[in-house]
Amino acid sequence: MEALAWVVGIGGALYLLFRFPRPSLIFVGVVVAIGAAVGGFFYVQEQLAKQKAAKVEGTVAYDLERCSPEFPLFIGIVNSSDDTVEKVSFGIEGHREGYSDPLYDSGYLGYSSDRIIAGGEGWANCWTLPRQAYGVSEQRVSLNPPETLVWTVKNIRPTFRDR
Repeated sequence: MEALAWVVGIGGALYLLFRFPRPSLIFVGVVVAIGAAVGGFFYVQEQLAKQKAAKVEGTVAYDLERCSPEFPLFIGIVNSSDDTVEKVSFGIEGHREGYSDPLYDSGYLGYSSDRIIAGGEGWANCWTLPRQAYGVSEQRVSLNPPETLVWTVKNIRPTFRDR
């Protein structure tokens, strides 16, 4: 039944195109122009949001001088944008120097904080280690203690306050 509707719709459009070519082409042109304008608007909005989100950066270090053994990762978030961050989610991974596969991985957005960070300000706190990465053996983890790993913040997703 759905195929029949397509056949009737395409047939009707072709009939109008050949019967009234100029008005039909004008109508198609207007529809395409409106579609391009709406698509362009949403594209620009998305690019501006990505640029603003890129101004929120994170750092992480294994630091037992500032943090306890239970919460050994010192994670800092800096908001270099002009807007206030209401919530931020991010992932953490720890890998061996010179290697790309992580031994510890929090997942895509394994950590989150609802700490409000004004534009141009930062915030830091101590956090727990992420879970052992999937497929990594206990032997490899035990041979590479957390203090010897390179730690990185990944996939920072800020939520900005509405103006």
